[in-house]
This record gives sequence, structure tokens and C-alpha cells, in this order.
Amino acid sequence: MWNVIGQPALNLAKALVTFKFFHFLIAHLVLTPLVRPASSADSEHTALPDSNMRVLMNSLSNEPAYGQGRESNIIQSQSIENIRSWDLVNEIDMWPYFQQDPESYRRFMEDYYYFIINGYKDPLGYAHKTFVEAIAWQEHWNLDHEKRLLILTAPGGFNERTDAMQATLKQGHQRGKVDCLRKWGAEVLPVIAANGDHVLDMDLCGVDVFGIRTFGVHLTGYVRTDEGLKYWVPRRAMTKTPYPGMLDNTVAANLFSGQKPLEKIIRRAADEASIPVEYTAKHAKACGTVTYQMTRTNEGKPGCQHHVQYVYEIELSPDMIPMPFNGDVEKFKLMTLEEIVEALHRGEFNFRAMTWVAHFIRHGIVNPNNEPRIIEVCARLHRKHDLFVI
Repeated sequence: MWNVIGQPALNLAKALVTFKFFHFLIAHLVLTPLVRPASSADSEHTALPDSNMRVLMNSLSNEPAYGQGRESNIIQSQSIENIRSWDLVNEIDMWPYFQQDPESYRRFMEDYYYFIINGYKDPLGYAHKTFVEAIAWQEHWNLDHEKRLLILTAPGGFNERTDAMQATLKQGHQRGKVDCLRKWGAEVLPVIAANGDHVLDMDLCGVDVFGIRTFGVHLTGYVRTDEGLKYWVPRRAMTKTPYPGMLDNTVAANLFSGQKPLEKIIRRAADEASIPVEYTAKHAKACGTVTYQMTRTNEGKPGCQHHVQYVYEIELSPDMIPMPFNGDVEKFKLMTLEEIVEALHRGEFNFRAMTWVAHFIRHGIVNPNNEPRIIEVCARLHRKHDLFVI
């Protein structure tokens, strides 16, 4: 009988003793110094001074910048008190959320047509009614004004759909009744379906018309100085559209059909900022994506823009000074964090503010201590582009 019952009971007793022993250790040697008030009797467990605790907590919560130690990152994150990142994000990512107010969203969408390709269930973009009314739709298009559907019905595959789209945009360009079609882009962007299919290419000028998802690459370049980190910021040439004369990210460009993000940012850094391709290839760091949705076109008129940015950062050596090369940039200026934040709130960066806010969060400059709405800010920087018909 003992062999059947005694041994399991003995094992259970040993387990209980072991559990109580480790519970004692955790309670008295680990938790007690954290939860028990300090006293003269246990001076070895006294709390850290407030200043040291703040430094410790910052060092644990703020990821250091590339090539940057934790100490300098803490200084950087404490160097400006009120960036008001929520205000910056809310001025750009203005497309309403269906889940928050379905009825209001339905009213909002009454001004938009759903751009659909025959054979695909989900829309690929939202076209504002002013564009639909201004364009002479040719064959291969079916308009359902009651359901607000704009359907491309071109038979065949990728090439046939692309030809039909380009012919429509070319006619709109020649008629000159739609502002964004007046300048032919001569560069094609991919149109990507919800399932990832590359369904057709369209000229750059048609992006605002159809409200498709667009893809871009953005590089933030910084340098260490005796005063802390500073950023190389370009001013767009007055001949550069859209947004002539405005400030921008160190390097930025659309991602055209067939291009890969890293290859594009390496080439663009050389063309736009005279940064050698070898240097960018070695030092550029991928930082994920930023996604958002706007309710206006580049001309400031009602429309839809779905933006997807592949974001990169690069630390530049003091002797690596960006210089204009291809004429897209008027000049580069080395700016402090404070100067950038002031320019952002003056509206000098257009929608590039999203990229800067994402950079501030990655480096702890914006954090839960100085941005009470940081959870929503992060969500708005990474909007999921779900396109659907209601």
C-alpha cells in the first residue's frame, strides 16, 4: 500500500516545501525592496533618488538611436517638452474611421465613388465625385451612379487594364479640366489589389483621381554635433511640384512600378542629396513603415490619398554634407530638433510631419510622459488601408 500511495505523497510534500522556499525567497529578497517603505533598519534596500529613478526609467523605455548610446538619447528625449504630436498627426490623417461612427462615415462616403476592377471584389481606391463628373469616361468603364461604382471592365489581363487606364488619363490630361491631370507624370505607379495582386500600372498624375494606395521611400539623415543631434533638411526647389519651396525629409521619393525600397532610397540619395551610393548602402537603417489616409489632394481639394512610406534613417559623418544635385532641392540646412518642431507646427513640412512624428517616437523624443494620446498617435501612424463598399 505504501508503495502505491506513499511515494506520490512524499513527492507532493517535497514539491510543496520547494514551492514555499522559493515563495519565501521571492517575497523577501526580490519583492520586499520594491514594495516595502525604506527605513534605517534596511538601509541596503533604500529607494533610488528621484533623479536617478527618472534616468533609469528613461533608459529602460527609450530605445537609443542608431549609433547612439542610451545616455545621449535620454538627453535628446528630454530636450523639448511639448511637441504636440497628436495635433500634427490629426491634421494629416483625417480620413474618418467607420467603426467610430458608421452613420457619419456613410454620409462622408456619399461624395466618393468606389474604384473597382472587374473580377476583384474589393475597391482599389476612392474617387471623389468631382473627378468622376469632370472626366469623359471611355469604353471599358462602367459607372453606377446609384451605388457610386466606377468599374474598369477592360477584358484581358495586366497589359489591357494598364492600356485602358493610361488612355483614360491621357484624354483627361489633353482636355485640361482636372488640375492634377494637367501635368503628365511620365512615371508609372503600381495599383495593388487587396490580395496583393499587381493589377495594372497608372501614370503618376492619376493617383489623386482614383485615390489608390501609393508607396514611397523616406530617409531621415542626422549628424552629431557638440549641441546634440541635428538633422539635414532640404527645401524643395520652387520648380518642384507638388509643394514647391517647402521643407521635406532628407530624401524622399515615390516608389514606381518594379522598384524596390532600399534600391530606390540608395539611388535617390545620390541623385537628390549627392550622398554616395556606397555610403547609403552601408549606413541606411530600415525602420518599418508609416501609413495614413488623407482627405485632400496635393492641390488641397477634396480627394483621397492612401500613403505607405518605407522609412529609413542614416547617421551622416560630419564631413558628409548633403548637396543638391538633380535640381529637386534648392538647399539643405542643418536644423535642431526645436527648429524642426517649430517648422512642423507652422505647416512648412506638408504631410511629411507623419514621418517626423514616427521618428520622434522611435527615439523616445515623444513618449507616454509627454504625449497622453500616444497610443492613438501610434495607431494613426500605422493605419490599415482597408477599402470596402458600404
